[in-house]
Amino acid sequence: MTPKRLAELTRARRRRAVAATAARCLLTVTAVVAVYYVLPLEGRAADTATVVRLTLGGLLFAAVLVFELYRILRADLPQLQAAEALSLAVPLFIVLFAGAYVSLSSLDPSSFTEHLDHTAGLYFTVVTLGTVGYGDITPRTHLARILVTVQVLVDLAFLALVVRLVVTTTRISLRRGGPDPGEDPTADAGDARPRPDG
Repeated sequence: MTPKRLAELTRARRRRAVAATAARCLLTVTAVVAVYYVLPLEGRAADTATVVRLTLGGLLFAAVLVFELYRILRADLPQLQAAEALSLAVPLFIVLFAGAYVSLSSLDPSSFTEHLDHTAGLYFTVVTLGTVGYGDITPRTHLARILVTVQVLVDLAFLALVVRLVVTTTRISLRRGGPDPGEDPTADAGDARPRPDG
């Protein structure tokens, strides 16, 4: 299967493909958030169990990202597959930290200025990711502050690296399908074109 650009499709086919992708993206985000809400994160777990959950979640996130990059390389429409990859990676990243915050809050109620349930954990993670920092929920213990610091540092890498990986993989996949219709195929050839004598 040769990868195609969206611009190469007829208007009707492009509209159908975009609509189908948007529906799958919405379904993916809904499924990730629904699974997050049914996970039993507020039980009394050992301190090490929270770290183990976060580590396993990180490994799961890395495995999902590698799989999604592979799917982009194999996709018929890599641009739309990239959108689907991000619709899974971003919510998975968010619920990974939200789950850690909820577990930590349950383990030690003094970790944050208020108890974090699933909704508060999700809210706090998104506010931290967006660097908004309303100040209504703040970390109070050293462990909570370390975890928030890790999220802030990973957020920077996530935004810079993951989105870049997805875009680069999409470009690589599209190159397998031939040059961009708006691109001059001889542009990379340097000065190999003959010049008129003058």
